[in-house]
Amino acid sequence: MKRAFCIAAIAAGIVSGVMDGAMAASRMSAERFDSPALSAALPALVYQPDGPPPSGGWPVLYLLHGHGGDETSWRDLGDIQATLDRMIGSGEIDPLLVVMPGVGDSWYVDSADVGGPGNYETAITRDLLQAVEARYSVRKDRGERAIAGLSMGGFGALRLALAHPQLYVGSVALSPGLWQNIPQDQLDLAPEAMALIIDSTYFHHADPTDVTEGVDLPPVPPYFGKAYGSPFDGRRYNSLNVFTLLEDRLVAGDTLPALYVTVGDDDSHKLWRGAIALYETMKADDRPIEFRITDGDHVWPLWSVTIQDGLRFIQGQWGGSAPH
Repeated sequence: MKRAFCIAAIAAGIVSGVMDGAMAASRMSAERFDSPALSAALPALVYQPDGPPPSGGWPVLYLLHGHGGDETSWRDLGDIQATLDRMIGSGEIDPLLVVMPGVGDSWYVDSADVGGPGNYETAITRDLLQAVEARYSVRKDRGERAIAGLSMGGFGALRLALAHPQLYVGSVALSPGLWQNIPQDQLDLAPEAMALIIDSTYFHHADPTDVTEGVDLPPVPPYFGKAYGSPFDGRRYNSLNVFTLLEDRLVAGDTLPALYVTVGDDDSHKLWRGAIALYETMKADDRPIEFRITDGDHVWPLWSVTIQDGLRFIQGQWGGSAPH
């Protein structure tokens, strides 16, 4: 009888722990959001933490995938649900809503006017934002909204935050697909002759049979698909590039979103070069930036770890003031 009582008590304790939130019952749902910018629905996975939203709603993180990925990448390759459950459950970060859109290989720019994938910048920063805030109980102020991503999505997280600093309090870029502007004397060359492409292993097609641990496959010719026109338009690339946006903001003296950038020391695409250039640009203007070079390649095992530091960084930014 005593043994049966003990077993029942233990079982009750387990149930109580689940009820008390010790074992998070978060939800990951596949959603579709209308996007006038795309004239189509935008797919996304949405993470909702365990329990009801707080008064005023959850803060929101928009989490972007890399080249060759989609809205399922962070769930299936990055195990993001378990990471969020654990960090929320331990109290490291506050409960938050995480939206993971699927944008194809759009590079997070508007490109419909040049026959590209579509107007994905507008879709993410206007249509998706409005739809999420209409459908879920979330905070609607800039201080409770952040953006993050890996590789192409790291570029997107930086670019969208700099293009729309009034929308995001912080931006986290993991191994961002980031290159400096094409020199003026190369703008009229064929893409294959541009130093941007010659000097970067990212543009040399990888053999998929050699890919291990979720390497983000580089683009094949014409490199960026049609995101910057077909053939590739170097002037358009420069005008939309992170470094152009950053220079414009610095010259204007604008307040920037908080930036966190990390890249692997063995990144097989040599993306540490663009990340270091971004860091140097920020420091030259005496602007704050958190920058880390970590041990690893351009692979999911690295991003599954570095996103945790990114989430801690974002936790420290919630409630930040609007730019002026």
